[in-house]
Amino acid sequence: MAGANHLAVLLEGRHVANLRRTRSGRLRLDYLDEAREPSATPLSLSLPTSEPTHRGDAVERFVRGLIPDHPGALRAIARRHGVDADDVLQVLSAIGKDCAGAVQFCPEDEIDETIERAGTLEECTTIDIEMRLAEMDTDENTAWTMAGEHWSLGGTQQKIALPREPDGWYVAQGAAATTHIIKPGIRRMAAQALLEHVSMRAARLLGVDVADTEFTSFKSEDAIVVTRFDRRRRTDGTVERLHQEDLCQALGNVEKYEEFGGPSPIEIVALLRDAAATAATARRNVDRFVDGLVFNTVVAAPDAHARNYAVLLKGDDVRLAPLYDVASGLAYEMRPGSRRALSMSVGGTFDADSITAGHWAEFAESARLDTEELLERVHTMRQGAPGAFATALDEIDDVDGHAAALRARLLPALEARMS
Repeated sequence: MAGANHLAVLLEGRHVANLRRTRSGRLRLDYLDEAREPSATPLSLSLPTSEPTHRGDAVERFVRGLIPDHPGALRAIARRHGVDADDVLQVLSAIGKDCAGAVQFCPEDEIDETIERAGTLEECTTIDIEMRLAEMDTDENTAWTMAGEHWSLGGTQQKIALPREPDGWYVAQGAAATTHIIKPGIRRMAAQALLEHVSMRAARLLGVDVADTEFTSFKSEDAIVVTRFDRRRRTDGTVERLHQEDLCQALGNVEKYEEFGGPSPIEIVALLRDAAATAATARRNVDRFVDGLVFNTVVAAPDAHARNYAVLLKGDDVRLAPLYDVASGLAYEMRPGSRRALSMSVGGTFDADSITAGHWAEFAESARLDTEELLERVHTMRQGAPGAFATALDEIDDVDGHAAALRARLLPALEARMS
């Protein structure tokens, strides 16, 4: 495994490409001929099937988005599987059998068994999950995966991916698919997992399309549980992988924060228009993205960057995925002299507290949107946010008082932004 320099790439359960490192050290992706048919789903909008071969940075950026950004998590993977944490090909050889979307990576001699989903589901108790979350709470560099697990997810926030069946939780061994993501929240921020769930729930109450979440206690450990939108349960009970990629991957941009070179809202709107198969799909995708941008701006969500937006891909159909990783920043005090910085600008402004109707109007003009319609949506979201968050908090069984404490910090800040 430590010497892996060639992997088969599977998509939607088919061998579609080969990935290898060339003698010069650059990655090379070669699509198979049958993966270049007009109805074929591309691995990425930045790696179109119209070109049989892709090399270098474009390939590196896509595959890097499939593995953890957290250095400690990568080092733990390296220790467990005997691979080089700095070599993305080796990392994927170890944990690439259940990635975001419908893409999988495996050695050439494991193609058939991976397609056949060779693997098992092993029972996982609430206590087992509690122990994994507790280890994350005490050590930010602990491994996200356990022995026998081969799933991989991007990002820096600690997480666990597990399958959930009607009779409970399981661990996915081999190439079995996970269905849910469990996150304990950011350790240094009080009740952050609860805040994320409440933010997601409030967004849905305001009409924003978001992933399904639950706030769950696993004995002594609280966590947000996210239902994977890139998985679908078939009528026979098996799990289907749906292909998706985040917008940094789709745009071929390694940076996620606009202020440091990442995608801007204008670039994203252009991508969603250009990539859509029909004008109706383009309008729907843009409207849903703008809804997310408005909500994230109104609630001052600091990490609503392009990696936290995604598109679902099927053939030439490109649809904006439900929002995920949405969390207001208003529940936490700012350091004196600092600003509530957003990941994406509105009208050229990143300061959430300084954005005015004029900034929204400037964005509308640049993005070729209806200004009055956008301003009405911003107004509606501002006015409705306190009530939506209050309703979401009311739904929590607040046995430890965390929801009450969050309410006291969050609602006054939201109400102050209504004007």
